[in-house]
Amino acid sequence: MLKPEATLVSLLSTSGLLMLAMAACSPSPHTPAASTQPPETQTASPAKPTWVAGPSAPLPQGFPPPGPVGTIIIKHYGPCRMALTTSSSQRQGNGSLFMPLFRHIESNHIAMSSPVVMTYHAVEPHSAAADAGTPAEKINSMAFVYQSTRIGHDGSFGPVQVKDVPAMTVASIGVRGSYTAGRFARAKAKLDAWLAAHAAEYRQDGPARYLGYNSPFVLPFLRFGEVQIPVEPIAAATTETNSH
Repeated sequence: MLKPEATLVSLLSTSGLLMLAMAACSPSPHTPAASTQPPETQTASPAKPTWVAGPSAPLPQGFPPPGPVGTIIIKHYGPCRMALTTSSSQRQGNGSLFMPLFRHIESNHIAMSSPVVMTYHAVEPHSAAADAGTPAEKINSMAFVYQSTRIGHDGSFGPVQVKDVPAMTVASIGVRGSYTAGRFARAKAKLDAWLAAHAAEYRQDGPARYLGYNSPFVLPFLRFGEVQIPVEPIAAATTETNSH
């Protein structure tokens, strides 16, 4: 007989499973302020931000509001603390990553925040395999972000690793729809092309990530996410190199 949590995992879609905790832990929806990104960081006139109101959790401290769909912008994030699970030979798929995180925040009385931060195994953006099967097969890691760095402390808690993440700058593009590996790959390809075109200004400074904002109570085709690549301004990198 299946355990209750196994039954839960089998019944929920990947997108719903990733966002279930938002509905369970958040007392009210969050409506972000208008974007404050300076015009010079945008590659095109930004569309209206496409945050979808729903029972999603509030943003962590130091997180800027979501950006527009289809427009690449530069965003700046303050330091944060996150609880992370990573795929391994013993831990694969969305359920094995999600459930330890949910138990961790529940047992430690840590309020949920959004977005959920995900990384994926590499897939070709336009291949048939990009959206075939379940996206869970391609998820590499999943993280819940604490609402403040003053909550809890870093360290290992069984399969959950709590880590402090320093401030970062990212190139980000907003996307709409379920949080699939194929959608991630196609958005990342756009960011890769943008970075190639702006190689004199920015260089990649870390792996790409997918931020999922909405709960399963938002229809899949309306859900909002952002795909991001951490970047470092070339001028800043040159100054740091010359100082040594």
